[in-house]
Amino acid sequence: MRATGPNPSFDAVVFDLDGTLIDSVRPDFLACTALFEEFGAAFVPEFWAEHVCGNAEGYPALFEVLRERAGTGRTDAELQDRLRAHWERFFTPDHVVLMPGVFPLLDGLRAAGKPLAVASSSAREWVERWLGHFGLTDRFAVVVSGDEVTRRKPDPMAHLRAAGRLGVPARRCVAVEDSPTGTAAARAAGCTVVAVPTALTRHLSHPWADHVVADLFEARQLLTDSVVRRAVPGGPVLPLPSP
Repeated sequence: MRATGPNPSFDAVVFDLDGTLIDSVRPDFLACTALFEEFGAAFVPEFWAEHVCGNAEGYPALFEVLRERAGTGRTDAELQDRLRAHWERFFTPDHVVLMPGVFPLLDGLRAAGKPLAVASSSAREWVERWLGHFGLTDRFAVVVSGDEVTRRKPDPMAHLRAAGRLGVPARRCVAVEDSPTGTAAARAAGCTVVAVPTALTRHLSHPWADHVVADLFEARQLLTDSVVRRAVPGGPVLPLPSP
């Protein structure tokens, strides 16, 4: 029987931003594709999905693949500058859109009395820009950005800091993430982990997630209508995956 009323199995929810609340993943995919095309090289979507999506530290590895495929001697700094130019084309309101189901999910959690936080690897300026653009700023009691922590995802520091600022133990938080990097960080923090992969990462394995759902509408049903439990109730917090 489905439980009714506020879900008693968790006390707060910590959200990723990019790829979870807003679709900035596809614009990054398009920018990286354009970078490879600029140098006459075939893009590597599988590599991007596994090593770059959700991982702010993954671009140097992508640049190495580009150098090998294009036969170019451009440095990381030079390639980063070119990628930044492509980001300027695609990281715009025409391309960065709100993920379907965001407002019903946040409204349902607020009605259930669950405090909400954002834990992102992106810079504070970026996070505030898009939360403000989509009218989400006031929905979150706490926002932790990548420039507030010394170690980014898959390290759990952002999740732990968000939970601490909410005044809720991480083990009593649900973390909602879209990428394996994010789910690994959330699991290492001790959160119960809900993965909501995008179309570009749905084919990947998400071994650190307790639940994998199709979209935020399904996440709302899970978080507001049923009891969310760990895949292994009472089990230990799993270590980070090997790099």
